[in-house]
Amino acid sequence: MELRKKLKSGRLTQLALRMQKGDRKAAAALYDELAPKLYGFLFTRTNERETVEDLSQEIFIKLLEKIGSFDASRGAFTVWFWQIARNALIDHYREKKPVPFSSFEEEAVPLLAVAGAPNFDHWFGALKVRQWVETLEESDRELFQYRFVAEMPYSEMAALCGKSEGALRIAVSRLKSKIKKEFGNSL
Repeated sequence: MELRKKLKSGRLTQLALRMQKGDRKAAAALYDELAPKLYGFLFTRTNERETVEDLSQEIFIKLLEKIGSFDASRGAFTVWFWQIARNALIDHYREKKPVPFSSFEEEAVPLLAVAGAPNFDHWFGALKVRQWVETLEESDRELFQYRFVAEMPYSEMAALCGKSEGALRIAVSRLKSKIKKEFGNSL
């Protein structure tokens, strides 16, 4: 019960309540806090920069449209927000958009067109991790994305997943062991 009180009174929940009242600075602060985490979360799921940008925009538009329906007495803002993000991602995959044959070449161009010399070691390391994450069971994949990509605290993960913080800590510990076994110190 104490966890629920803490989440409801959290900084992001307070910003959301201010946003409901029309506070633009609160809205900007929410965006600044959530955008990088959302981008990382979506990128690990789609591996497509353009799709991530489109989905991020769609999710923040939904946030603006639905902020009036957020009720802090029913739960934390972060849980509410991540449910919107998760549902938008599910909707995206339900649409089953066709992928052009040449999409790899189109995606490779922006990755290679960076200022200065590209860090291929980092790029290949990230690719290796993404490929490995795809081999995980759905529950571990989601856990990886919430904890390591979106950098969600255990309290928010517990509310979103419907599991105790202790159970999530154990699951993350097991996941870390899998990561160490797979990659050792190579990343």
